[in-house]
Amino acid sequence: MKNALIIEDEKYSADRMIELVKIHTSLNVVDVLYSVESAKKWLDCNAIPDIIFLDIQLGDGTGFDILDHLKDSFPFIVFTTAFDEYTLKAFKYNSVDYLLKPIKSVELEAAVKKFERINSTELASKIEDLRRDILKGFRSKFLIKTGLKYRSVTVQEIAYFYSTDGTTYLRTIESESMIVDQPLESIETSLDPEMFFRINRHMIVKEDTINGIDSFFNGRLSLELSPSFEESVIVSREKVKAFKLWLDH
Repeated sequence: MKNALIIEDEKYSADRMIELVKIHTSLNVVDVLYSVESAKKWLDCNAIPDIIFLDIQLGDGTGFDILDHLKDSFPFIVFTTAFDEYTLKAFKYNSVDYLLKPIKSVELEAAVKKFERINSTELASKIEDLRRDILKGFRSKFLIKTGLKYRSVTVQEIAYFYSTDGTTYLRTIESESMIVDQPLESIETSLDPEMFFRINRHMIVKEDTINGIDSFFNGRLSLELSPSFEESVIVSREKVKAFKLWLDH
């Protein structure tokens, strides 16, 4: 029986992947990891699995940081991603397999079958090409419609993104709020993770807009942002460790 490792920072997605793998494949899931740091430590202490289901955008870095840690070992990698269509072209161009969230069982089965046929040396080369194509493609600006006009807003002008009542907004450093025609999931994967961090389901913040950090009950953190936000800005408990690592790096 082949061994599989799941690396995914959202528990719901990780649980869903475990369920699909158990039902639709003969793979043995040896563990589930939720961050770059935990994955690196695990790989240092355990045998490299045959296949890794790897989320590209993790709370404390990218999946490529984990691949760097594999060194000469190269298991089959199936990326799991919520990337937009633009970035998915990089996968198709490089012929690297991926599963687009929400993951469908038939696509999982096809990826595992491909695993049986792939050449590891060829895969290593393709993933390196993919890394270059994706990491050079972070968004530098957003085209925003305001009334009948359009405005280009650079990431340097943006303080944070947030969603409320099903609508996504960005707020500039000048405290202007504008509707963005994309969900936070898509926005998150298009941003440079060194600049932006998703602190909870409803908000992505930029590092240089954080003015203060306070402890909050139940192991969470409360942030003071500039410009200020109308509601409490809370780092969810499951994101706290990755958030601290992000700031420390």
